[in-house]
Amino acid sequence: MKHQAKLLAHIKRGLVSRQWIGLFAMGLMLWRSPLAATEEVKVVRAAIDIGMGGPKLQIAEVDPKANRIVNMLHSERFFVNFYHELTKQDELCLSLEGRREGLKAFKDALAVAHSFHAEEIVAIGAAAFRLAGNGEEFAKEIQDATGVKVHIIDQTLEGKLAFQAVLSKMDVDPEHLVVWDIGGGSVQFIGSGEDGAHIVDCSVEGSGAFRDFIVEAVQGRKSKEFLSPNPMSMEEIAHAERHARRLSQKVDRVFLEKISSEETVVVGAGSVFGFGIAAIVEGKNPFSIEDLKASVSALAGKTDADLGGDYAFCEGSNAILVLGYMKGLNMKQMHIVNINNADGALIYESFWKE
Repeated sequence: MKHQAKLLAHIKRGLVSRQWIGLFAMGLMLWRSPLAATEEVKVVRAAIDIGMGGPKLQIAEVDPKANRIVNMLHSERFFVNFYHELTKQDELCLSLEGRREGLKAFKDALAVAHSFHAEEIVAIGAAAFRLAGNGEEFAKEIQDATGVKVHIIDQTLEGKLAFQAVLSKMDVDPEHLVVWDIGGGSVQFIGSGEDGAHIVDCSVEGSGAFRDFIVEAVQGRKSKEFLSPNPMSMEEIAHAERHARRLSQKVDRVFLEKISSEETVVVGAGSVFGFGIAAIVEGKNPFSIEDLKASVSALAGKTDADLGGDYAFCEGSNAILVLGYMKGLNMKQMHIVNINNADGALIYESFWKE
């Protein structure tokens, strides 16, 4: 206090410049404010999730100390059909053309991130990188071209990211939450065990494999030549739905027990639910199995042009896949949260410590 009084005396005599007066005043405000020491710190982060359908970008203001998303700034998808790229050849590899298209899409996503002045950027690669024989090579190509490392993650971590992202958006007890994520090359059910640890049930029979089943086993065509099963007849839809019910019986019994409980909240996460299913049930959230039955019945005879958009070739088959699982697991209704792995990556500490 003696130093402050002395400085005030100097100010009165004109011995201190206006610049120093301003700094002194600021210091007094900070000294008097008990909130200054606990003021929220925010950084702008961008996470790019490179899935079977191309890169998905999430940009947000994040509090790194509290490890939480403060404000979502932007979300965008960049279409690349990596699943078709992988399966149109005899070997599971990404062609030079496919990698070029993927790199361009990644650079486009990166440009958007920079336009929001993202201070930190992370990229993750899921099934497309795990399955491709040259997946690690492609990840290195991206890093060499852009300087951004691509973390190739396994299905368990993929599930954990989705689970944590849903928890960040919903006020629900983790013990009573089941998250269901469908990707082009995978399906995950994620929950919380008695000890609080994540439990994850993984399958590689995702959206792409189910669509191929319809084209090949139901319609008798070659999936390498026919990307879309549309239009489908009612008989073909029923056949495909029965197959989805058979797939649902492979889900671990711990999830069957959780889903049967009235306390459990089942949430569909990822782009299949957040964009495709949400549109098909016309935005109903939660939606019931009856809502989805009606929507799937309405798919009969519809072409890609009728459905519209880059993902029309798979949105009908995805709806049948979800309906079959819901029937097989006796799931009466579910919620949708429009998140993907990138949302979880924004607050996954290990990615930001490197």
